[in-house]
Amino acid sequence: MEIAHEMINDFLEKRKRQIMKKLSVQNAERVRNISLILITLSVLLFLTDYLNKIFGKWVYKRAYIALFQSHIILLVGVLFYFLVYKTIRNKDKEVFYNIYSYSFIIFIVNFCAYVSGSIDQEIHGEITLYVLSCFFIASYLYMNPKFIIFLYSQTYAVLLILILITQNDPEIRQGHILNSTLIAILSGFMATTISKLMQRDILYKLKLEEMVEARSNDLIQKQKEVNRLQQFNLIGQMAGGMAHEIRNPMTTVRGFLQLLGNKEHHKKEYNYFELMISELDRANGIIEQFLSLAKDKVIVLQKKSLNEIILKLSPLIEANLSFEQNLRMDLQDIPKILLDEKELCQIILNITKNGCEAMPNGGNLTISTYQQANNVMLEIQDEGIGIEPEVLDKIGTPFFTTKENGTGLGLAVCYNIVKKHNAIIKLHSNAKGTKFTIIFSIC
Repeated sequence: MEIAHEMINDFLEKRKRQIMKKLSVQNAERVRNISLILITLSVLLFLTDYLNKIFGKWVYKRAYIALFQSHIILLVGVLFYFLVYKTIRNKDKEVFYNIYSYSFIIFIVNFCAYVSGSIDQEIHGEITLYVLSCFFIASYLYMNPKFIIFLYSQTYAVLLILILITQNDPEIRQGHILNSTLIAILSGFMATTISKLMQRDILYKLKLEEMVEARSNDLIQKQKEVNRLQQFNLIGQMAGGMAHEIRNPMTTVRGFLQLLGNKEHHKKEYNYFELMISELDRANGIIEQFLSLAKDKVIVLQKKSLNEIILKLSPLIEANLSFEQNLRMDLQDIPKILLDEKELCQIILNITKNGCEAMPNGGNLTISTYQQANNVMLEIQDEGIGIEPEVLDKIGTPFFTTKENGTGLGLAVCYNIVKKHNAIIKLHSNAKGTKFTIIFSIC
């Protein structure tokens, strides 16, 4: 139960990281756009100040000087953030985007709060600048709810202090306080709502992407399975035609070789006869593998104990092990399942033999069985050199082999037998070894 709970928490945490990463990247892009707009606006403000001075409209009052200084602060500050974005845009790290976006928002809203609260009301009138900045940031950027509370609380405090200091008229001051309070609350509510909607939208898109990816992978797997079955069918047809045409003359030749090899005057050449017979047997074995892939070959399924079959085979498996190799078994309590014992033995012996050959420097060959939900799992794992990733998908394909003298039929036979058992075979391989997992259904 605890493991399942941890898995759910890990999944939710992963989802949250994915969503927040997308949001932070989007915010960084939008902040970049705001920076460009504000840089342009700052240039226009400077131009306006200059024209006002030329036409004699500039008044050297405290409010006008403060306004001019605020234009300088805005240009320098926004330019700084724009240059920061240029340096981090190629870094795929959420923390950089978040720091950049959040610090920019704090700067802009606090700047507007300062200007709105400290400059003479004759110039700005009401708290228009602060109102516009609050609503603009709330609707345009998708911020974390905790940050939203922090942002509007501290900027509201800054504005409130400045209004109390600079505004002497109690009625106007009271109106400004009421307006700023409503603006901060409404902006916070709107920003939170939009942020949650965006998170849901991204979650929906992530689910769609995963569904499309899963669907694509499923179609690819089905296509691979169709191609594999087509190859099996082709080989089955070939095997059916070859069996009688080739095996009969081979049996005759083998018989005569045995007869001639036992003649007294051929005793000196006995080793040659033995070699020819072994090669015929090898050719006959390949034909047997062809026949194993035949489409019409029937398997007989009976309720059998998988653990008992493995224990019976253990002496044969150990016979394939070298001196530096060890056989380990982890056979848990599992129910009996429908199996063709002879065919299953072929699978186990074939895969374990491959596992032994994959460990030239020694290692452990582990056979495990256990129950998972309504399935019985058989795992055969070696500690060999592993299989190259580029050829992993080709494993089990007829005639494909990584061995110098292999036929590429051994694992193809195993895959075919597994298919006839209505089971699934999965393969995982890396530099530390290879693991075959065969999943049998209990029902």
